Amino acid sequence: MEELEPTEVIALEVARTDMHYVAATLLHAPPELAAAEIALVQYGAMAAYESQLYFARTLGWNLKAEWAPDAAKAARMSGKFFADNKRNLDGVVSHFDELLKANHGAFFPPDRAKQFDALRDDLSVITVDGRPYTSLISAHYLTGLGPTQIASFQEVGPAVGRLSVGIGNIAGALLQNSGIAMHSQSPMPSVEFWDATSTDALPRLFGGELSPSLAAALLTVQSIAATAERGTARAVCQRCEAGAQKHRFVALFQSLTAVTILRDATPEVFSEDMLALLADPESEWLLAQSKLRNGLIHLGMQDIASKIGPGETIDDAVAAYTGLEAHEVATRVSQHLSRFVTILTSWMLTPRVGGKSFMAALHRPPAD
Repeated sequence: MEELEPTEVIALEVARTDMHYVAATLLHAPPELAAAEIALVQYGAMAAYESQLYFARTLGWNLKAEWAPDAAKAARMSGKFFADNKRNLDGVVSHFDELLKANHGAFFPPDRAKQFDALRDDLSVITVDGRPYTSLISAHYLTGLGPTQIASFQEVGPAVGRLSVGIGNIAGALLQNSGIAMHSQSPMPSVEFWDATSTDALPRLFGGELSPSLAAALLTVQSIAATAERGTARAVCQRCEAGAQKHRFVALFQSLTAVTILRDATPEVFSEDMLALLADPESEWLLAQSKLRNGLIHLGMQDIASKIGPGETIDDAVAAYTGLEAHEVATRVSQHLSRFVTILTSWMLTPRVGGKSFMAALHRPPAD
């Protein structure tokens, strides 16, 4: 540790904190919790991927993930949504359209017995405490799966499994001999599973104003933000809370960015509450923190290296980027994230005029 530069010490601490935070929730998690926390898996993939790149580049460490590199990169990039320079808004919406078609085709194959279509569903939705939390199509997107993989039931599970193993391998490499003790999980939230048909349920979202593919994309933005909001609930130690603070900031920054890009393209479909939130000075302040976002994700922090001395911590790095105390930044992020999730969820669940709600399209899955 003494041989590392001050910013490298902070980068290692951030990486270890990320891996502890994710592993403490997902390690030995029951299947229903692991399924619900798919957006946390994506966050873990992003943190593991960036750690692997950073430590190879700066210290020459070979952190072996043993995952499919292309899939890991796709999962890492998925959280950027419409800010992904290779896809942008139209490209991401087209990708969701391809995912929806491939998934629908897997459940409704051309050679099926069509008289049983009323018994088929191609959309699973998970609610936590009665609110949508994630969905099957969100899981496909966030774990970097492509349409050809989704079209085959035999490929989906192993692909997600390889990604999860890779996260675990990076976590193990970073946490080994770190002195950071693993602990028991936080109390299990109220997770409920629902089924629906995508062609029936998705057009009911956002007042019926959005295409199913765009609605699915924003449903996934809501999942990313809602998962980050739960960070404090899953934190059972100070290190977990430190990881949750970074998670909340990154998720809020990227979710606000995505929704702002969409607002600039199609402001007429937005709810008044969401437009007001995006125009709020607090949203503008958060979106101005791109350097903090880059430092926390990519870990380099060379742009503040002259401000960081030996023995300083991530709190000092946050202060160097923002000019504010770290606890003040954490409070502002937490409060604004809660507002964002509340407003986005309310807008999302607004039915078309005279129409039925998204929640009314859901039903319990068949008993085993």
